[in-house]
Amino acid sequence: MKPIIATALLALALGGCQSRGGSLAEIPDELLTCQGALAWRRGGTQRDVAVHVTDLRAAHGDCQGKLGAVRSIARPGQ
Repeated sequence: MKPIIATALLALALGGCQSRGGSLAEIPDELLTCQGALAWRRGGTQRDVAVHVTDLRAAHGDCQGKLGAVRSIARPGQ
């Protein structure tokens, strides 16, 4: 009788290890959009160019961070 109980317990324990399917987790909407394109105004000073480059880098960082979050949701453990 004991082997039957052990087998039943083992089957129940291993049942929790089964895959739950191949669907991806929900990806939040805020991770699917990036800052809008930054328009350049003609003319300006070197300071204006520096501010624009800084804004471009911030926009890049925004998208890079969001893409990393999406990647971690879509491919956990990589």
